[in-house]
Amino acid sequence: MTDEPCSKRTKRHDRWGDSSSEDEDEAPRNSPVTGISNCCDSNQRSLPDQTKNSNSLHPSENSIVTGARDGQTRNISTEEIIDKAKGKFRKHNPGIHGCREVSSSYERISRISEGTYGIVWRARDVATNEIVALKQIKFHDDLVHDGFPHPALREIWALLALSHECIVNVREMVVGTRSDRVFMAMDYMEMDLSTALDRCDKTGNPLPQSELKMVMHNILSGMLHIHENWYMHRDMKTSNILIRRSSGRACICDFGLARKYSSPPKIYTQLVITLWYRPPELLFGTNVYGPEVDIWSTGCIFGELFTKSALMQGCGELDQIEKIFRLLGGPNEENWPNFKSLPNAKNFRWRSKNGPPQIHKLFPINGFSTGGSRTYLDVRGLDLLCKMLTLDPKKRIGAAEALQHPYFTEGVKMQKPRFVFDDE
Repeated sequence: MTDEPCSKRTKRHDRWGDSSSEDEDEAPRNSPVTGISNCCDSNQRSLPDQTKNSNSLHPSENSIVTGARDGQTRNISTEEIIDKAKGKFRKHNPGIHGCREVSSSYERISRISEGTYGIVWRARDVATNEIVALKQIKFHDDLVHDGFPHPALREIWALLALSHECIVNVREMVVGTRSDRVFMAMDYMEMDLSTALDRCDKTGNPLPQSELKMVMHNILSGMLHIHENWYMHRDMKTSNILIRRSSGRACICDFGLARKYSSPPKIYTQLVITLWYRPPELLFGTNVYGPEVDIWSTGCIFGELFTKSALMQGCGELDQIEKIFRLLGGPNEENWPNFKSLPNAKNFRWRSKNGPPQIHKLFPINGFSTGGSRTYLDVRGLDLLCKMLTLDPKKRIGAAEALQHPYFTEGVKMQKPRFVFDDE
C-alpha cells in the first residue's frame, strides 16, 4: 500500500465546533492491519460503511439518557430533552429559568459557521444586550422521526454537566415554534486557537513562552475538569479551543463526540478524534480506552503552539502511524510492552524503523525563548510534551500531574496571551 502526497497545511475548521462524523458507540469489529484507512483526506474520519449512518447510543448510556431499562433502547423526543434540560439548568446553572422562545429572546446578527449538526449565529440577547453565540441544532430528514439527534444530545448533556471557566459556557436552551427548532445559547468568543496560530504565523510575531504557557495551562485545567467528571472529549484539536478576548482565556468547545467513561474502561469505538490528533492505540484498533486519548490530542496541541502547524500530518492512518513513530521512535518491549496485543499491531511493519526520533530536531533546546518567527520550547516544556506524547497510554501523564509539572511551576511566569483579533 502506498501513500499519496498530501497538503502540509492544516485545514482549519469552523470555530464553535461541529464534529464532522458520527461515531458508532458499539465498537466495530477490528480490521486487519491492511484494512487501516489510507485515504489522503487527513481531516475526515474514514468510517466503515456500517458506521457512517449509525445513530445508536451505547446501551450503558441509553439507561441514563433515555430512561431505558435492562439494556433496552428507545428514541428520545425533543420534548423530553427540553424537559430534562430545564432540570439540569436549574441544577448546574441556578440563575437560568428554563427554556425561552428564541425569537423573543435573541436577535440574530450574522451567521458564524455551519456544520453537519448545527448552524452557529452571532446574536444579541434582547434583555441584556449581550452578544452570544446561538447554535441551532439541525434535525436531518432521516433523524426527525427518530428523536433528538444523538451527537447534539451528547454535547448538551456534557456541557450541562460541566461548569468551568476553561470550558465554553451554555447559558440556556431556547426553542422555536416547532419541535425541531432547538438552540443552545453560549458565551460568545471571538476566535479559535487554530485561527490565532495562523495569524501569528502569517505576521511573523510569535507569542512568547510565558503567554503560550498560559494557553496550555487553561486547556489542561479544562481537561482536568472534564476527566474529573468522568467524561472523555474525544475530539481535541486547535479549532475546538476558543479564545475569550477580554481575558485571553482558552476554552474547550465541541462536545459532540464526548462520552462518559468508567473504571475499568468499557468498549468504545476507535473511530473518533481527527486523524492528526489521534493517539496510536486508536490507530492500532483498540476499543478499550479512557481519558488518556484526550491527553495525547492535547499534547499535539501543545506542540502546535510552538510549531504553528500540526505536528504529525498523516495522509491516512498508515502514514499517520509512520509519522508518529518517526517523531517519537517506534514501539518496543521497554516503552510499550503491550503493543503486540493491539488488534492491528501483529502484522504491522514499520518502514522507518532504523531512523532516530525526530522530536529533538523539531524542538531544539537553546538559550533563546524566541527566535525569528517562532518561540522555542524550553527543556521543561519538552519534558512535559514527551510525557503527554508517550506511546504507551498506561504510562501517559494525566491532566492533574501535568498541571503540577515544573514547566508550569518553574521558569518564566504565565502571562495573559495577546492574540490579534479581527478589528486590531
